Formats: sequence, C-alpha cells, structure tokens
Amino acid sequence: MQIHELTDAERELMFDELFKKLKIKRWQPSREELEKEVIEYLEKKHPCTLATASRDGVPRVSVVDYVNEGLFIYIFSEGGGKFKNLSENSNVAVGIGTSTRTIKSVRGVNIQGRADIFAEDTPEFSHAMNLFKPLFDDFEKQTGSPVVFPPGMVRVIRVTPVSIIYYHYMRGIAAAAWEAGS
Repeated sequence: MQIHELTDAERELMFDELFKKLKIKRWQPSREELEKEVIEYLEKKHPCTLATASRDGVPRVSVVDYVNEGLFIYIFSEGGGKFKNLSENSNVAVGIGTSTRTIKSVRGVNIQGRADIFAEDTPEFSHAMNLFKPLFDDFEKQTGSPVVFPPGMVRVIRVTPVSIIYYHYMRGIAAAAWEAGS
C-alpha cells in the first residue's frame, strides 16, 4: 500500500470536515490568543514527556514534572540519560497531552525548543527553585518533612520554545502553530 503524505491544504480540509461533523466552530486564534491558550494549558500541569537525542540522533524520552513561566518550561531533575544527551544536543521536544475518551476532548501541545541546564550555583537555578516552591511546600504538607537534596545532586532544565503546535478540539483549535520571533 502506498502512503500519501497530507499536504497542508489537505490537512486543513480534513480538520474543517472533522469540526463540521463534531458541530464545533473552527477557530484559528491570533498569535496572542494562542499564547494565552497554551499558557493556560501549561499551568494545568498535565503529564509531560521530554524528548532528547544524542549527538548521533539516538532518541530518549523522559516523563517529567515541570513548571512553566509563560511559554518557558522548567524541569527539575537529579540526572539520568537526558543530561548526557543534552550535553551533546540541546534540541528537545516536549509533549503534554490530556487523556481522551472521545475525539472531541483532544487537547495537547507539542513544543520544539532548545534546552539549557542550570546547576545550583546559577541565578537561573534559584529562579526555577522559586517557581517549584509550591510543589515542594505541598510535598512537605503531605509528608511532614521538607524536600532536601544533597548538594550538587539536582539541576534545572529550561526549555525555550522555538515552535509550538496546539490542539483543543472542544474550542475548535487544530494544529494551531506558533513560531518564535514571528
């Protein structure tokens, strides 16, 4: 069987037909509206998958917790193969999605970006720790003990988005694209 790659026009027609069948008005948000939608979604803290690749292109995915500051994603981690990959290749992809039971409830964001790593002795690490503070406070409230990390054990990854694709079928949004600097 021959595979046919959809053109952009065919994809748009497919989405138009889908929304017509779902009886949902198609919406193509402006850049500002899209940024607002994505930030609101990121603040819900759905499961996040970080994809990295080695210098040779060998992929690796990690399910991670994150916080966001606007469109920037911060990931707090004690280590692992993602750091080896990031030392060789700072290009990353982030996928955040909501589990769905019906086609109408599809919602998620795919982000391609560049990752920077910050250690404890950097201002950016301190900044990220302040962003994570509510999570650490919640942990202490639940367990009765504060979060304590041995010195030098943890780092922060900051993902700066280069491009974003966002879906929210209930609002009529399919494959809304955002590009840095445009």
